[in-house]
Amino acid sequence: MNLRFNLKSIASLAFASALLFSCSSDSSEDVLGTNPEEEGGPTTTETATIRVTEGGATDDKFEAMVTGEAGMTAQARVILKGTDKTQRRLYVTKQELGGLAEPFIIPELNNKQKKRDGSIDLTSESKNELDFTFDLDVPTGMTNGSIVYKFWTTSGRGDFREQSKRLVAGVGTVTVSIGDGTNPDAALREATITLKSPLEDGTSETFASILDLDQVYKIKDGSELAALWDYGYFFGFTNKASLVSTYNYPSDIVDVKKIANENKLEDEAMVETADFNKMYFKLNNSADFDGASISNDFEALTVSVTDAQRVTKLEEGNIIEFLIGNTESNQKKGLIKVGKIVEGNGNVGSIVLSIKVQP
Repeated sequence: MNLRFNLKSIASLAFASALLFSCSSDSSEDVLGTNPEEEGGPTTTETATIRVTEGGATDDKFEAMVTGEAGMTAQARVILKGTDKTQRRLYVTKQELGGLAEPFIIPELNNKQKKRDGSIDLTSESKNELDFTFDLDVPTGMTNGSIVYKFWTTSGRGDFREQSKRLVAGVGTVTVSIGDGTNPDAALREATITLKSPLEDGTSETFASILDLDQVYKIKDGSELAALWDYGYFFGFTNKASLVSTYNYPSDIVDVKKIANENKLEDEAMVETADFNKMYFKLNNSADFDGASISNDFEALTVSVTDAQRVTKLEEGNIIEFLIGNTESNQKKGLIKVGKIVEGNGNVGSIVLSIKVQP
C-alpha cells in the first residue's frame, strides 16, 4: 500500500519529514505523491473519494465503492475535516470477506506516529483537515467477496469497535467489491493464550481482547489500551478461577477506570466505565469445541446479552460460550476451552484458554 498525503498546512511538514525517513525512496514526490485528481497519480482502475466534515457539508460523501478483480489495484482518496474539534487520532479498519473489522496498519508510518492502540497520532499536526490518497490492493486469489475500509478521526482516545467514541465528524467507508460481492462461509478465528492473576504493580498479563485474539495485555498498559480489552482473569478466594468482562471487572481487584485515565491529556474527556467493552458468558460443557471450524457452527449457540458478564469457579476442561458486540450487526459468538489452571494470586496463578470465534 502506498500512502500519499496532500498536506494542508505548514504544520504538516513535520509529518511529511517523518514519512521521508520511514520510506526507502529518497524522492519526496515518491513518498508524498500528488493529488490524483490534479496530476493523474499512478495508473489504477478506479479512484474512490470520500469526504466527511464535522457538522456536515453539501459536498460530503460518506461512502464510495469500486469494483475489483484479483491482483487489481484501485485507489481511494479520504478527506476528513474538523471544524470545532481538533482531529487528534485517525482510525482505519479493514474488513475482508465478511470477517472481523481489524485495525488497518499503514506500514509507512513509524512508531512515533502511531498510538499504542493502533490509531495514527494527529496531535502534532494541529490541523483541521486531513487529506490523503492510497492504493487498495486485491489479493491475487480473491475471486468473490468484498473488502471494506472505514476511516474516522477522534478528539481523543477512540475505539476501533465503537466508532462513536469522541468522534469528530463521521465515519467514511470505501468498499472494494470483487466478483458478485458474496462472502463465503469463513473459517473461525482461533488462538491459545495464557492469562495471569493480577499483580498490584500492574505487570501481570491479565487482560485479553477478541479483536487481537492471540494478544494478552499487562494491567499497566490500560492507560492506552483498556478500550481494546474485552475480558480479564482473576483467582478469588470464593469464586476461584474467573473470567470477567472489562465493563464488569471488579474495581477492588483492578480499577480499570482509574488506570485508563492515567497520563491522559488535560483536554481529553474522562474515560468512563461505559466506555469499556461488554462480553457475555455461558458455561456449556457439552458444546463441540474441537469439531467447530466455520462460522455457521456457532449459530446455534444460545449465549445472549441476558447472560452474565462473568463466569466463575472454572475447572480444567470447561467449555464456555461467549458473545461480544453491543449491536446485533457486530455481535460475534465463540467458545473458550479451559486448559491448565495454576491456582493462586500474584506471581503464581494463571489460566490457559483455547478460543474459537466467528470472524
